[in-house]
Amino acid sequence: MAIITLGCGRNEVDSDQLAGLFHRDGATVVDDPQTADVVLVNTCTFIAPAKQESVDTVLEACQLKEDGDARAVVVVGCMAQRYPQDLADAIPEADAIVGFDGYGRLPAIIEDVLSGRVTDRVIGVGAAHPGSRPLGRDLPLMVAPSTAASTVAQEPRVDREPTVLGLTVQENPAAGHSGTATAPTTDAPTSDAPTGALAGQDDLDRMPASGPRFPVRAHDGRPWAYLKIASGCDRVCTFCAIPSFRGRFRSRPLDEIVAEATWLADQGARELVLVSENTTSWGKDLDGGRALQPALLRELSGVDGIERLRLMYLQPAELTMPLLEAMVAEPKVASYFDLSLQHVSGPVVARMARSGDHERFGELITRIRELDPDAVFRSNFILGFPGETEHDVEVLQEFLTEHRLDWVGLFAFSREDGTPSDHLPDQVPAELAAERVRRVSELQEQIADEAARRFIGRQLEVTVQEHLAEAGVTTTIARSYREAPDTDGEVQLIVPSRSAGTAASKPVAGDLGSIAADLPVGRTVTATVTDAVGVDLVATVEAASA
Repeated sequence: MAIITLGCGRNEVDSDQLAGLFHRDGATVVDDPQTADVVLVNTCTFIAPAKQESVDTVLEACQLKEDGDARAVVVVGCMAQRYPQDLADAIPEADAIVGFDGYGRLPAIIEDVLSGRVTDRVIGVGAAHPGSRPLGRDLPLMVAPSTAASTVAQEPRVDREPTVLGLTVQENPAAGHSGTATAPTTDAPTSDAPTGALAGQDDLDRMPASGPRFPVRAHDGRPWAYLKIASGCDRVCTFCAIPSFRGRFRSRPLDEIVAEATWLADQGARELVLVSENTTSWGKDLDGGRALQPALLRELSGVDGIERLRLMYLQPAELTMPLLEAMVAEPKVASYFDLSLQHVSGPVVARMARSGDHERFGELITRIRELDPDAVFRSNFILGFPGETEHDVEVLQEFLTEHRLDWVGLFAFSREDGTPSDHLPDQVPAELAAERVRRVSELQEQIADEAARRFIGRQLEVTVQEHLAEAGVTTTIARSYREAPDTDGEVQLIVPSRSAGTAASKPVAGDLGSIAADLPVGRTVTATVTDAVGVDLVATVEAASA
């Protein structure tokens, strides 16, 4: 069988886990869907283009039943959970639509599909997970400067929550992937099983029910891996439907996360990329609360073989000083801050049911840079949100110009059924939203290029990711702390020809005076940045290192 994965890093982990289930069941997972007897499509439904890509991919997979070796196509993932009957009706060629509750039974479900025993094509679709969060632990949606006495007086401080970078946290006022190694199972006791609907996703995190303390999953030996630390989300952003099908936020226990990290390191992972719907919420539903976050980083830093930790999806309203200080203090934690901002103009942020504005976000970035001068920043922004004005766009452009984020994703607003923003007044025409994305993209491209050039002359610790060969030209690709996998740029590693001696020449595209560094995948070396090509870096290593 083959697994095609769409969407975010959390979906990548789900696919790894499903691949692990099939490996454990004796099935072979292949890379090429053309040669697979079963094609599993792990879908995404975050925004309209993601939905269309998911539908197109499912249709292409179904075509393999005529053009390839496929006997069955099974649809899983967020779109299968959110729109199961719609998919079943629209794509009758798909043999089964399986929601999260069916994940643990997928090998048996596919066996039933192949044998013709499936009568209901929609399987394992439960209601959103109710979560297990203690009462009174709602996440904040509003922040106020701790020095602003008048604001604090109007919105009393919640003492049980930590101070967030000088901001006082308030109570919620809105109340194709294959693997070559499979994690072993153990007989260790597991934490309490989740209750309520949508337990399938959580069961997969702890398969089988009697153990292990980490998922059955596959890993293909690449030098990095996503590590999911939680599922679900408790926030009520007006543009996002994720809580409606992923459910309430559930942290994975610390010991499970560390056990999985240890196994991934044994399989060759040197960098762990921590993902969840909201990483800064981790621990709030565990004994010890979010104060456990520094301990999480310390424990993961202590795993033998792990050289770098990277945190993704940081919610600014929940980024506490203890977590920030731990990120700065732990040498293995990348100086990489993926801040979920979405917009910076106060009125737009408020209509999103989020908190903050350009001044508060700017203060946050300045504070981080004071603590960590090497910090690089990533964020995403939505253009064309209902009610957005030209002034709001100008505020965002001024913010980007002043604070110079290294990496930025820009998206046109997508109306999502079942979300409040779908019914907000003053909807922005799609053409205007697209024009705003184009305009801001041009500005950010210049900023990102300048940010890359600032690294010229610096030495970076880089880890080799892969070797590319095309038309007789070999390229050695690496990443440093500034480049997250899948989303950011890369570092091209070369050896100056003068130091290469008589080594076999591997010409580098566009650089006749250098050869590609001959380094094994997974090797970490010190490289000197000599050039920037757009957002990508070119760096040299000495022949002795290679």
